[in-house]
Amino acid sequence: MRKEVPVLLADSECAICNRSVRFIREHQKKKEKILFRSLFSAEGKKYLRQHGLPEDYRESLVYIEKGRAYLRSDAALRVTRKMRGLFPALYVFIIIPRKARDFFYDLIARHRHRIPIRGK
Repeated sequence: MRKEVPVLLADSECAICNRSVRFIREHQKKKEKILFRSLFSAEGKKYLRQHGLPEDYRESLVYIEKGRAYLRSDAALRVTRKMRGLFPALYVFIIIPRKARDFFYDLIARHRHRIPIRGK
């Protein structure tokens, strides 16, 4: 039986998102693979459609694992479980109600495009 590889869809026009993807790649567990795709790519849009999200969705990270899409803080926390070191311990924050976690996630996400991308 083939193991399904999780997919992380991120806003490729966002400096925070790009740096986060780079950081995750550098710190992910060797045995844990994650596919990284842009929300705006044809493949990204296909994943969005498959999970009932609009093709122009750009509100947050989308993490797809075992056939289910996770958004906002749920996505970020689930990704930490695929990382080395102490990062998986951050998953403990899942016990905080989603509404509270997403409040802080959305606060950062709302301003993410104001941070310039190096080289642009």
